[in-house]
Amino acid sequence: MSARSLVAGMGLFIALAPAVRAEVTVEFVEPQRYTDGSEDGYRYDRGTLDALERHLKALGQRCLREGETLELRVLDVDLAGRYEWWRPAAYDVRVMRDITWPRLDLEYMWRDGDGRVLGRARERVSDMNYLWRSPYVRNDLNSLPYEKAMLRDWFDRRFCRG
Repeated sequence: MSARSLVAGMGLFIALAPAVRAEVTVEFVEPQRYTDGSEDGYRYDRGTLDALERHLKALGQRCLREGETLELRVLDVDLAGRYEWWRPAAYDVRVMRDITWPRLDLEYMWRDGDGRVLGRARERVSDMNYLWRSPYVRNDLNSLPYEKAMLRDWFDRRFCRG
């Protein structure tokens, strides 16, 4: 085998090798102590946290470059709105008010493909103006529309590079 065919073969191998995708890991730290974390407001619900985790991972795939990693540690979840237990027939309805905006407390470690730290912080992500969002967000039939919009905006500011 000639050196030329060996180099060409190696180039083809490298071209066909799978790209190293960005990786996002999400850890929920003591979720039983969260302000919220459930759809009913009374108990910890893994379904709510699973929805947040899927959303955060999808945002990472959209924003991070190949080989980058983002480790997220969620320290508290406070969903938009509140259950008002004193209202009749409102036990399954979250009442949205100006003072009940969504909030997530988290820590993150963002690294490039070589392991160098690109960013590290502890942040409180919140959206005090969540009720001013477009009708599209307010009419979203998926769960957690305000939280997802808030996290999308935060990801865009922090991790997406144009």
